[in-house]
Amino acid sequence: MNKDLCNQCGACCQNIRLDLENRILYWDGKKTLDDEFLSMLYPINAVDGIYACKFLKNNLCTNLNKPEVCCMYPSSPFAELPDSCDYRGEIFILNENIKHRIRKLKEEVIHYSAIISTISDKREQNQLNKIISAHKKIIDKYKDYGSENW
Repeated sequence: MNKDLCNQCGACCQNIRLDLENRILYWDGKKTLDDEFLSMLYPINAVDGIYACKFLKNNLCTNLNKPEVCCMYPSSPFAELPDSCDYRGEIFILNENIKHRIRKLKEEVIHYSAIISTISDKREQNQLNKIISAHKKIIDKYKDYGSENW
């Protein structure tokens, strides 16, 4: 990720969405929320799970010991970015590339599922079933991001 794209607006650190009950951080894709990151936040709207970083001053981070999730942000094609963020284009392209890959795997699943009954060789049928299963596992990894609708 090109770190020069950050326009230092601070919006990403002022609007961090969490699910405390399930310990999920949605800010940079769906990740497990760790205690180090949680300790840096204060609630903006706890009912809706919106938090902000206590180290943000004048739109700049003052934390000298930033956790890796901050240093690498945005690292996920599913990061929640503010409208003003200059990373939006790059993240959009990464997201679309993943969607394209998933669509291609779905096409192959449909194709192999359609031809499997026309094949008499059980070994070949088993091979196709293994491929279908592997493809479905990859597709399911993105289920939380809507892969069933891609």
